[in-house]
Amino acid sequence: MNIVGTLLIAPPAVKNNFWHKSVIAVTEHHGQGSVGFILNKRSPLSIFEFGKQMNCDIDLPGYIYIGGPVNNQSLTMLHSNEWSTGNTLRVTDKLSISSTGDMIHRLASGDRPEYYRIFLGMCGWAVNQLASEIEGKPPWTKETSWCLTKSTMDLVFGSDQQDQWCDALDKSGLEFAQTILA
Repeated sequence: MNIVGTLLIAPPAVKNNFWHKSVIAVTEHHGQGSVGFILNKRSPLSIFEFGKQMNCDIDLPGYIYIGGPVNNQSLTMLHSNEWSTGNTLRVTDKLSISSTGDMIHRLASGDRPEYYRIFLGMCGWAVNQLASEIEGKPPWTKETSWCLTKSTMDLVFGSDQQDQWCDALDKSGLEFAQTILA
């Protein structure tokens, strides 16, 4: 199962926990496990305030996002492919991730991609764990297994917070209905 570039959407049955209404972009899925970033959990920290903490004068709108509960001090940017650093991983034909110490300074200087979202932390799954969660194998159930949809630039960068979850869930439902009708 190749799910790199796919969006995982927490189903409505997932309530009262960290994953509630999460939309996650899967950026790696291989023999060592899987990695992704929660797209719609915005922290209260603005990019401007984060820049000040990093001793960088960055006057950009937007927020830092909580990418997940793993390694919550790691800084990563999901972005469009026209931009790169020495530490960029191409995820799809349109999306890449980068993590480098000078990333914030490059953004501040005007060297930035057309689309981007900055994260502290990430999501991580052990080998076969994500596949089991998607398939609803115990301890997961069909009601709490991830919904899936293909990523688009609009779904990844065009909305935020609960709107992003609703948009992704709607697209997942449409894709599911199309497979049943096909």
